[in-house]
Amino acid sequence: MRATLFCFILTLATTLAAQQPAPPPATETAQELRQRLSPPQQQQLDQAMAAFQAQRYADALGILSQLRERHPRDPVLVKFSTEALLNTGDTPAALATIKPIADATPTDWQAAGLLVRACAESGDTACRDAQMAHLLDLHRQGLTPKGMVDYPVEHIASGKNTLILFSAFEPFGPYKIYALGKVNNPEGKLFLTISLESNDGDQPAFAKEHPKEAAAGARRFSFDAYAETGLNQAGQRTQTHYTFKFIDGQPTYDTIRSEFLDVASGKAHPLSSRSGLIVP
Repeated sequence: MRATLFCFILTLATTLAAQQPAPPPATETAQELRQRLSPPQQQQLDQAMAAFQAQRYADALGILSQLRERHPRDPVLVKFSTEALLNTGDTPAALATIKPIADATPTDWQAAGLLVRACAESGDTACRDAQMAHLLDLHRQGLTPKGMVDYPVEHIASGKNTLILFSAFEPFGPYKIYALGKVNNPEGKLFLTISLESNDGDQPAFAKEHPKEAAAGARRFSFDAYAETGLNQAGQRTQTHYTFKFIDGQPTYDTIRSEFLDVASGKAHPLSSRSGLIVP
């Protein structure tokens, strides 16, 4: 997933966008909500969505509060409101809004994902870790959309920029990505992607150096980053790839968070870099 859970809830988009099916039937969709709304309320929902997408989260909340007065228990409106609250920085209100629905419907993966973020951004690491484990369990039960490979854990300020940290349900892609960080500028434009990878090509050397650990399933990981560097003469997007650090054994979430923040803030220095690479 490369955006917030709002994309799932309101537009049913996922990491692979059009390739993704709708969420499992047990989760109410925005379309089902719309069918229950009057035409004026449908217009309000559209206005709230437009405000959210324009990053006018307080405006979106104002409209949503009116809709929730008429439909106080609707899960889509609750989840939509929760994410808007998180994006305004009102974590206590977001927790109070999402926790009842997450507790009442443990199989609602959207609510579980939002609770992960609310716990993480409130600094409650025990709650964060428990909810991440719960969301992973829902994924293993097949209760998350097919093709959904990761989800946003938290938004973290890095100077004037924002780091959005994603955790993968299982490693994906040719380089076995376990976590991603998307660094956006104040205007919301992505300019740097950070990753925790466990490339298969790095494992023979690890196994030679640590045979017992490798035999037990341990792997070597690397912290990498990708910065876009414009178009080449053929009109193709290019990027620079940086490798910052290697680490033996899968790091904890808190270690990943710390390393990603060091990269995002410029505190970390790369071991190597390659420029002019074509963006796949």
